[in-house]
Amino acid sequence: MASAVRGASQKKVRRNFNWIWYVGAAVWFYDAAIAMHRGALRAGLVEAGISAAFLAVAQFYRRQARRPPRRDKQR
Repeated sequence: MASAVRGASQKKVRRNFNWIWYVGAAVWFYDAAIAMHRGALRAGLVEAGISAAFLAVAQFYRRQARRPPRRDKQR
């Protein structure tokens, strides 16, 4: 029974944890904008790519969190 409670609480943490990826994407995008404004184009493009990766991961985790729980088929 303890493992079932632990599993439920871990799912809740994972479900509410995806917002951190959006924050990371926003911070990297802001850093890229500052770098490009100051003339560091290469660094800005790298940071924009990292921001896009963070955004892609955030969308993946958001989709995982919204998916209904999987039910195993009983035979």
